[in-house]
Amino acid sequence: MWISVVVAAGTLLALIAISLLIPPLLPLVLCGAGFISARIYNGQAVQPLTAAGGARLGWMTGFWMFLAFAIMCAVTALAVNSPEIWEQAKSVYAQLPQASKLANLSPHDFLMQLLVEVPLFFFLVTLLPGLGGMLGAKLSRKRP
Repeated sequence: MWISVVVAAGTLLALIAISLLIPPLLPLVLCGAGFISARIYNGQAVQPLTAAGGARLGWMTGFWMFLAFAIMCAVTALAVNSPEIWEQAKSVYAQLPQASKLANLSPHDFLMQLLVEVPLFFFLVTLLPGLGGMLGAKLSRKRP
């Protein structure tokens, strides 16, 4: 029972890592996170999961992912305040073609951009797993 949960979590982490390298896969991976959470819950629950319950479970999965993202943003905000770390980050950003525009920003502009993106990311990372959880609950119902 726990082995399947560990395998599913490991697979999900691998997919998230791949989706960060290939950004168009991120919505699919987020829906998959909600789908997998609903399937795991349905496999262990006595009563079947409704579509609304699957959406709620997927939303909570997304919420926990958002909390991890928010903690990383807070650590980044603290680290960027150091001039040495900001210079190191700028050199890394200059090497990455996707992030080269970040190398031209000041630390204040970088933090403002991060602050503006957090609410958008919240809606993205909670809505899509909710839809995936709803789909997972619908598809994993036991037929009478």
